[in-house]
Amino acid sequence: MGASWSRLAGSGPPGGAAAPPTRPDLELLRKEELALEAAAIPPEDVPSCLHLFDRWLSCYALGSQFRHAYRYGTVADCANYSNDFKFCLTMRKLEPQLRRDAYLQRRADERAHARRGFRSSEAVWEMRRDPLLDPALADPAYPPPS
Repeated sequence: MGASWSRLAGSGPPGGAAAPPTRPDLELLRKEELALEAAAIPPEDVPSCLHLFDRWLSCYALGSQFRHAYRYGTVADCANYSNDFKFCLTMRKLEPQLRRDAYLQRRADERAHARRGFRSSEAVWEMRRDPLLDPALADPAYPPPS
């Protein structure tokens, strides 16, 4: 029962050893995340410093801490909210477009580092970098009847 199905089927590497996960290039991940963040966050959705301060304080609220302790067995670490607020204070004098660019760059860097780690889903799955086929080619019944 200790052998996995893939080793029994012979589809794994020789000797039954699991292939080590590959770590994607950090610059490629940054570019991908920057494009995703720029498409997902409209200019009016860049949070203000007051909003980030509220997030930071609400992390320390009794309800949030109790919920985190119940779910994970430890108190919540609010350092990331503190860092977001401090970063916002450093860029509050910038013009709105430069501020948005700096905010997107920081979020892309954070997410690229998270994706590069071994605790992300990319330790198992590879992100699709090529677009999907045209749905009409993949499924002949694609255009649903009107």
